[in-house]
Amino acid sequence: MEQAFYRVSEVATILAVGRSHAYSLVATGRIPSVRIGGSRVLRVPAVALRKWIEEQEALADPHQRR
Repeated sequence: MEQAFYRVSEVATILAVGRSHAYSLVATGRIPSVRIGGSRVLRVPAVALRKWIEEQEALADPHQRR
């Protein structure tokens, strides 16, 4: 069963980008996130991450795909 939420560090691993870039994507709202219990705990919903990845793939230039 897939987890419902990812830590930002896990998002960085999934996207194969640096942690600071993943935090930037979340901080600017490009990747949706939620704060759990109003605390400093920041999580990215798995559904939102999948949707964002699909949107990025749709925007990608087909000539750049490998």
